[in-house]
Amino acid sequence: MGATGGGYILSRGAVTEASFASAERYELDTVVNGDMNYNARTTRRAVDLLLSENKVARGKLTLEQKVETPIGGGFGASAASATSAVLAAAAVVGIERPKSELALFAHRAEIIEQTGLGTVSVIFDALGAGAITVPGEPGKSRFVTFDIPSDLKIVTAFIGPYDKKDALSSKSVSERINRLGEAALRTFLSDPNLQTLADEGERFSAGLGLESNEVKKLIKLAKAAGATHASQNMIGYSIHSLAEGERAGKVASALRRYSREVRVDEFEVGTRKAGLV
Repeated sequence: MGATGGGYILSRGAVTEASFASAERYELDTVVNGDMNYNARTTRRAVDLLLSENKVARGKLTLEQKVETPIGGGFGASAASATSAVLAAAAVVGIERPKSELALFAHRAEIIEQTGLGTVSVIFDALGAGAITVPGEPGKSRFVTFDIPSDLKIVTAFIGPYDKKDALSSKSVSERINRLGEAALRTFLSDPNLQTLADEGERFSAGLGLESNEVKKLIKLAKAAGATHASQNMIGYSIHSLAEGERAGKVASALRRYSREVRVDEFEVGTRKAGLV
């Protein structure tokens, strides 16, 4: 299973510190941004799958994660966290397998937990911006990229978490996603560049019909402040906008003035692959 679609790999994501100690049985503790009670279900599922298949039956594994993007807003935080976790967990317990095979456990966990369908297949070993044109598991999907301006920034605004299960299990939403997505992908492949990707992202977002009134206001505000493009994160009560150079700061300031309840971040396009630090 997998998905096609376009997007941007961000310059900040998830970092996991892992430790493994002797214990009579298998235990897994996860701490996310200092919260010991956070329900990191996709990360936990990924690590459970990894250790079960590799027959790690005893020992206490502790994962402390720092997630540098909003969680639950369509930023790929669950995919980044699960990918980071399996790479760290494999290293600390001594599992030696290719990165694509380790990432597969994160990919499976996302599908099982319905937090995503294809994000892991890109972020485990890719950089830049582009589109998944052939869906599938890590190492089998195809991600088409292009050159981007050196001063391009992605300015985001996060309102709150969105439960993707409702959208991913809805037949009517799935049908719209497939219809609009196939059209967007055809257009992108005819001319794969930043302008086409961003144009199709806006068209897809508006056509899907999941934009709340606040999301629509933030999109208009970002573009009025100088963003060349802005659209809803897929899927979240969040937006991402594109701006070059000094315009990025102006867009961020405008979004921050909208409400203190909205989290605003500035990212660059990622230039560092996932891996051990």
